[in-house]
Amino acid sequence: MRNIIISVLATLLLLTQVVSAESLSAKRFDPQAKQKADILYNAAYHLYEQQQYYQSIKLFKASYDYRSKSDVAFNIGLIYEKLNKYKNAMRWYQKAFALGDTKGGVNLGLLYEKLNDIPNAILWYKKAINAGDLGAYDNIAILYHDIKKDNLTAAAYYIVTIGKSYSKKEILDFLKNDWKIDEPTLKKAYELQKKLVPDPYTGGIE
Repeated sequence: MRNIIISVLATLLLLTQVVSAESLSAKRFDPQAKQKADILYNAAYHLYEQQQYYQSIKLFKASYDYRSKSDVAFNIGLIYEKLNKYKNAMRWYQKAFALGDTKGGVNLGLLYEKLNDIPNAILWYKKAINAGDLGAYDNIAILYHDIKKDNLTAAAYYIVTIGKSYSKKEILDFLKNDWKIDEPTLKKAYELQKKLVPDPYTGGIE
């Protein structure tokens, strides 16, 4: 068994070296690129589970060089964030977002929020919202409530989620009972949410 493991690792290391040596244009036309990318991805994920983060990043990047997939870029961003290499994490989250993974935008928002850069956190939550990520509504609503102390905007973002992520009763019960938001503010929030997002809630809150 040990010899098999060593053989597999040796193959992966050799494959990684090949990835580094080949030109990007050659990889794009490689008919076996998907297979190679998948092998490297699986090996990288295994190393990630073993908390061998630096080795995992190398193989994820090698996989990404064969196939520029959003989930690979996102995983690289996650690992860099775990290693507190935030600039690198941001760069790879942006790559993931550009490739269609809205969670890249959400995680950028969370990372900026962690770094107390609230304007950029809001910016990326909004980008994720505009790209159709429902979870981003929760994040931006909580940010407005907890950090900016703006119940009107916070409630507006949550009202949008009625019929999408939550029922009308769930949202109104939460806003009234947990956040103690009064009826006049909720009515203003209903009007405000129509201006905040591309697909507002239109069913009324009465």
